[in-house]
Amino acid sequence: MPVFAQLDTNNIVINIVTISDDESPSEDVGISFCESFYDGGNFIQTFPDNSKRRRYARLGDYYDKSTDGFYIGNIEQNNIDPVRYCNLSNNTSYCVIYRNASSLFTGLIASTYFDQQYSPSQSAINLKKINTYNSCTGTPYAIIRDPVDRFISSYSLTTGGVPAWLPVDQFISWLVQQDKTKLNPHFMPQVNLIGIPAPSNIVYFDFAKDLTPMAVALGLPTPLPSVNVTDTSKKPTLTADQIATLQSFYADDVALYKQVSAS
Repeated sequence: MPVFAQLDTNNIVINIVTISDDESPSEDVGISFCESFYDGGNFIQTFPDNSKRRRYARLGDYYDKSTDGFYIGNIEQNNIDPVRYCNLSNNTSYCVIYRNASSLFTGLIASTYFDQQYSPSQSAINLKKINTYNSCTGTPYAIIRDPVDRFISSYSLTTGGVPAWLPVDQFISWLVQQDKTKLNPHFMPQVNLIGIPAPSNIVYFDFAKDLTPMAVALGLPTPLPSVNVTDTSKKPTLTADQIATLQSFYADDVALYKQVSAS
């Protein structure tokens, strides 16, 4: 049976309403029925199978009209174990850093080393098939990306676990007030995902030019497919002040990327 979310004036879900198929042969008709039954209000259909609008709406969720999706309304940053290494049988270890080609590498690692069918799925899905550890046992490898470019890519993804519905200026204002050690991994500094201190023998590659050398080092097949590329139409254009704010927040990543890109 069709399900509709009732929104308050701030687009927060305040009620979940289930009606019959006869009362909702289409979404517009279902909305009209709900409005009539509840004497007004703002309604939008939500889907229990998560097939549309990003996720099934829950009380307290936020509905973002621009992305036509529901997001967790109460955001808690509590990522207490962010360091993840895939320790491979060829005595190498891959450091998982989200939005640094992690979907590509975790998919290839799952198929090459863990006998899983290759899938261009998101990293979180691929990692369900792979044991990860908070320390490395082989030579560790990590892809490092310009932190501002990584932020733009992560923001464009409109991932959960952060108030991704905010305009980019408001989102940056929210971001720089967060505890870096507990952030959603898409926005956590790369140095925190590598581990502090970093493994003494870690080998870095530059996201801008070293994806293939990284794959070769890990014993993965090449040429590499193009996976989970950010939709350029969703990328925000940042002002000079916003870039400066991000560079200050990600100062350690800026320094690390400068070192890696120069080598």
